[in-house]
Amino acid sequence: MKLDYLDKFSGTLLGVSIGDTLGRPFEGMLRERIYSHFNDFKEFINNNKKLFNSYTDDTQLTLHTAEALIQGSGFNTNNFIREYVRWLEDPPIGPGFGCISSIQKLKYGISWKKAASNSGGNGTAMRVSPIGLFYCKDIKNLEKSALKSSIITHSHPAASAGAIVIARAIAFLIDKKPETGFSIDEFFETIILSISNSQEKIWEEFIEILNKVKQNLSISIEAGLTKFSQVGVKSPYFIEEYLGKAFVHPYTLSTVACAIFVFLKKLNSFEDCIFQLATAGGDSDTVGAIGGSLAGAYFGLKNIPDDLINLVKNHKNILKVSEQLHLKFKEKYKMI
Repeated sequence: MKLDYLDKFSGTLLGVSIGDTLGRPFEGMLRERIYSHFNDFKEFINNNKKLFNSYTDDTQLTLHTAEALIQGSGFNTNNFIREYVRWLEDPPIGPGFGCISSIQKLKYGISWKKAASNSGGNGTAMRVSPIGLFYCKDIKNLEKSALKSSIITHSHPAASAGAIVIARAIAFLIDKKPETGFSIDEFFETIILSISNSQEKIWEEFIEILNKVKQNLSISIEAGLTKFSQVGVKSPYFIEEYLGKAFVHPYTLSTVACAIFVFLKKLNSFEDCIFQLATAGGDSDTVGAIGGSLAGAYFGLKNIPDDLINLVKNHKNILKVSEQLHLKFKEKYKMI
């Protein structure tokens, strides 16, 4: 059966926004505290819809990434800078320091090489999914574009490693179907290969972390989130009071490891998967957004419940951006 790329493009961008929307009210909370608010998350959402009335900068910047690709029919640094500066007019919703500080400098004409913050935060992995979609048939340019899109705002190697891995994971998942599943070994081989052959110590550390995630898929979600919440975080950024607790750190390696772990634990349904991602604890909205991009790419729009789609602010606009990105993809790869 022919692959429905539009279904996967729309599923991915909506996956980001649903995970982001559901996780936003819980940002900065321990997972155990989040679960003290409800017995049934679905029921909690239905009874508290006003709590879930917006997404955050994760979705905003994902849409600006998509718009930049649409304008350039692929990656163009100037288009990306222009779109990220436009985000300042949205205005930004709950932005991270790494993104906002560097993009404000870009606005005033400072070159990206000087503007980029030395942040290892998850702000580039959270917005990278459109690159994974657009370049899913061109892995060399996928890896290059994910890297370039990251260093515009974050010069730290952890940020670029996370962006490349998530973009590559999306390209891997786009032609996989829940009916037939996929090889977990092949998934890890693929994403690890995308950051191999580098002399960068942090990339090598990330490979070790990803291998640990793979080796620990038999443990519970709670245990995995506790184990990987602050993986790779060094002093003075490690949060001692959350040692041994599920509170996902905004450091890229920790956030991406947790998002991948939860996604792979919940391959039975989009709803189950997104509920677990958005209630991870700590940087819940970004775990939701990153894991949501993976879940959306795997399950596709057709497997996302309507009530979750309708919960998202401006969901019709997100679907429209998905369609435009898909059209440019089809034109570039002569699939019309």
